[in-house]
Amino acid sequence: MKIVSLKKTSYFVLLVTLPILVLSCSNKNKTENMQSGTLFYVGTYTQTQSEGIYKYSLQADGTMELVALVAKSDNPSFLTKSADNRYLIAVNENDPGTVSSFKIHEDSLQFINQRSSGGVHPCFVTVNDDGYILTANYSSGNIGLLQLADNGALSALMDVQQHSGKGTHERQDAPHAHSVWFDPDRQTIISVDLGTNELLFSSINTETKKLVPLSPSTLAMEHGAGPRHLAFHPQKPWIYVINELNSTVSLIKKNENGYKLGFSFSTVPKDHIEENTTADIHISRDGRFLYASNRG
Repeated sequence: MKIVSLKKTSYFVLLVTLPILVLSCSNKNKTENMQSGTLFYVGTYTQTQSEGIYKYSLQADGTMELVALVAKSDNPSFLTKSADNRYLIAVNENDPGTVSSFKIHEDSLQFINQRSSGGVHPCFVTVNDDGYILTANYSSGNIGLLQLADNGALSALMDVQQHSGKGTHERQDAPHAHSVWFDPDRQTIISVDLGTNELLFSSINTETKKLVPLSPSTLAMEHGAGPRHLAFHPQKPWIYVINELNSTVSLIKKNENGYKLGFSFSTVPKDHIEENTTADIHISRDGRFLYASNRG
């Protein structure tokens, strides 16, 4: 999560979908108190009561307050911000999928434009310092490439990388791209596919604006793992991948020859027998603590 200070108030993007809390501002003092906390944006699914992207305030005592609905949008399930913190980018997890760009202006989000994500049900979006945008389209199992202009406008879709294959789990009957990342230490793109049960490696040809597979192009995970998200160690040449289907975290080691699968460890106790799937993973800035979430 990236943090930017604005008028002595911190804003950051919450990269998970949470239910909306129905809270109200009863007076001016309460509103000022909310604005003084740590402010963050929340993407939602809008099939029921949610209407789009919301802003919340996290107070020092741990309480969370709804500030406002800041942008109406259809299923903005995952959010990120541009490197200069001026723009917020959301995927619209629909069929067909789209990507929306917003200008962050004081206490509101101003819609700029919307483009194709390159597939069906995009569930992840990321942008690098050069403005290249990558989307992970879950249902169609592919990655879309776009670019962000200096004024925050999204380019038309420039390329699509289609995944192929399947895994051994019943949910791995086809490709399901779940996230895609820019490796901070290399000119490498890492696609995480739950369906094919592997990581896929590519790069961007900046002249043709196309995605180019690297060699080796894939790394297989343990059978039935179902890789979902990952986290880069801030100092070491390590990547941690969280696996949704077998509730594990796997260590990936980077070397001059590429990437190698290391050990895996469970996110649940040994005696846990109830159903469980994992979701997100983050690492502390000093690299000492790794956080992985369970659902179940």
